[in-house]
Order: sequence, then C-alpha cells, then structure tokens
Amino acid sequence: MRRASSGSTRAGVLAASLAASVAACTAAPEERAANPEPILGADTAAYYAERVMGALGGREAWNRTRYLSYRWLVERDGAVVADREHSWDRYDGRYRVAFEQADAAHLTLFNLNEMRDVPELGRVPSGRAWIGETELEGAARDSALRRGYTVFVNDSYWALMPFKWSDPGVHLDYEGTRTLSDGRPYHAVRLSFDQGLGVTEDVYWGFVDSDTGRMAAWQYHLGRSEEPGDVIWWTDWEPTGPIQFSMTRVRDGAGRFIYFEDVVAAETVPPGRFDPPGP
Repeated sequence: MRRASSGSTRAGVLAASLAASVAACTAAPEERAANPEPILGADTAAYYAERVMGALGGREAWNRTRYLSYRWLVERDGAVVADREHSWDRYDGRYRVAFEQADAAHLTLFNLNEMRDVPELGRVPSGRAWIGETELEGAARDSALRRGYTVFVNDSYWALMPFKWSDPGVHLDYEGTRTLSDGRPYHAVRLSFDQGLGVTEDVYWGFVDSDTGRMAAWQYHLGRSEEPGDVIWWTDWEPTGPIQFSMTRVRDGAGRFIYFEDVVAAETVPPGRFDPPGP
C-alpha cells in the first residue's frame, strides 16, 4: 500500500493545491444515479476530481485544515490487530506516530520536510524515536524513523486519498462508468503516479457517486500484484472540522476491516502535541 505526498510548508501546500486546481471545468447540473453518463463539459477526470473535493468540503476548507489527528485501526475476525495514532501538522511537516507492539510503547517524531537518504533503508525523515522510555540512537533510530514514515504513507492514504487527487505527480484518467456490487453505476477515475512518489508502484481507481459527488469506493492494483485488489467501500462520512471524513472501510462482500476513531481536523495545532516525551 502507498502513498501520500510528504507534506510541505504552508505556502507550499497552498501553492501546490492552487497550481493543481482545474478552472476549465464548466458548471453543470446535478447528475442522477439512474443516468450517470458524463454531461457536456464534464466528461473529464479533472471535473470529477473537483466534484470529489467539493463534496469533501472544498479546496479552501482543505487548505485551512492545518492539523489532522486520528487512530487507524484494523479489525480481523472481530479482533483489533493494529491500532496506530497519527498527528500531522500539514503546514510545518511535523508528524507523530504512536502504537503498542510487544507490550511496549513505540513513538516517532519526525518532519516530512526533512528527508534524507540512508543506505539500505532509502528515504528516512529527520527525527527522534523511542521504545518505552528509551530513546533510540544511530541505526536503530533510523530504522524506527523509516518505519514511521512508511506507516504515515500507508495509513494516511487509507484516511485521506480523496483529498489528494490533485497532488503533484498524480495523473488522472476518466474511464467512464462501472457498475459495482450494489447494482449502481459509478464514474471511474484511474489514478497513477510518477515514479518514486510514495514507497510502492501502484494504480488506483476511485468510484464517484453521481448523487453525492463523493468517492464511494476505491480499488487498487498493488505494484507487486498481477491482479487488481478488491473493491473497498468508503462509508460513514461525517463532518469533521472544516472537512468531511469517511470513518469506515468495508471490503466488498466481507464487512468492515479498517476504521478510524478520535478523528480531529482543525485549523490550529494543540500545544505540545509534537513535543518529545518528558524525562
């Protein structure tokens, strides 16, 4: 699983978002699920990207969202098998990942704007790492930071992918409509990525609901796989700060397996959130 762009300064975030905005799409009447064919002036991936962003609260609301925090949980056979806490200052690039493993607390604090190449590890952010009360140093620290970065890439894409269709290095192609397992047709947009963006080479399809404008589901083809993966439904949309956030991921025909708790989207950063632990 991939990918989310690595954060930037506030000015960089705003500039990238504005540069990627598509102003050429003409206004169009609301489409209905019973007649999902693209309408004149709207049969482009850029149009559906803007519809999705509008349904999420709009580009201006996303740009105002400086701070994001959530718990990313994976459920298997009724048991929680992963529970990771994320906090992100999108303007300054500060990031915090915390989780429990082998009865020990793991914490990494790093900056997505300060990446370096480490032999045998690849791209590693600058930062600090702890297991329990012990701060890691040297190779152990770098390994923990690399893991924290890959956790950021994976989990944040599961959380935020519909917000990122216009990120630099993302390429969109409209593929018409596809009827999914609920019997309804959805507008299919294919997302591919510049080489080196993220940590794997994958392709995604986002399925846009004609009624709501939301991305109702996605499907992905992992770079290491020969066949596309299952369709995953994005459900339980809730207003969260300035934006809309989907709280649950449901595998087609198999029920919930990823969900989010303690979700915060705010225009300010809570004091001390990215401070190192006390002595």
